[in-house]
Amino acid sequence: MSQYILTLFSKGGCPPCIETQLSLQQVTLPARMALEKRKLELDGEEVFRKSGVQSTPTLILYRQNDGGQISEQRRLVGAQSVEAIEAFVQIEGAAY
Repeated sequence: MSQYILTLFSKGGCPPCIETQLSLQQVTLPARMALEKRKLELDGEEVFRKSGVQSTPTLILYRQNDGGQISEQRRLVGAQSVEAIEAFVQIEGAAY
């Protein structure tokens, strides 16, 4: 069964990043989804570059298959509302 990782790429002092983080706190993620937070000041530019992140905040939904391979499913860029994040994390057959 596939596992999912929702990754938030953000940086300190970024108003849209703060707005998205506050929205994320109000979202219940599906049972098979983990939340990972990447911060520019802690993880460095290289991590952001490798993920193709050009602006913050960026949410990327990754899927990890049974073989351990991770692939990007989709991404959202910019400040996000609770409703936008809830729609973004919907996955087929998800059990909440």
